[in-house]
Amino acid sequence: MNLPVKAVEQLQRLSEQKRDKLSAIYQQQRQQVDNYQQQLQLLGQLKQHYMGAEQPQGSAINSAMLNNSNQLTSQLTTMIDHHQHEQAIMSAECDHSEQQLQASNQQVKRFEEVKKRWLAKQQYEQARKDQKQLEELINLRHKKRKV
Repeated sequence: MNLPVKAVEQLQRLSEQKRDKLSAIYQQQRQQVDNYQQQLQLLGQLKQHYMGAEQPQGSAINSAMLNNSNQLTSQLTTMIDHHQHEQAIMSAECDHSEQQLQASNQQVKRFEEVKKRWLAKQQYEQARKDQKQLEELINLRHKKRKV
């Protein structure tokens, strides 16, 4: 009768190991998403700082400065777009990992419930067996007294 309980315990251990691995992956992905969010904020601040900086007035602006300014704005915009795209992908992966982690947690809980039921069944059957042995012992003593 211990065989089902041992099997469930082993399945539960495997499920817990899987859950722990998924948890580590989820934490790593969450950290990457947070890092990308921070980088996005810094790039946005850099772009705002550059756009808000005082530009030389009048004839002091030449074509090279305008070209550099346009190129910098273009590069910052491209980097921000790229980071937003990467963050969206990482965020989706992180959400998927979170769903897998939740499913794994539910599986561990189900194994715990199955284990509890098997243990309760074993205890019930053992108590029933003990009670039956006790009744047989009492009946044997009672029969010996009659004879």
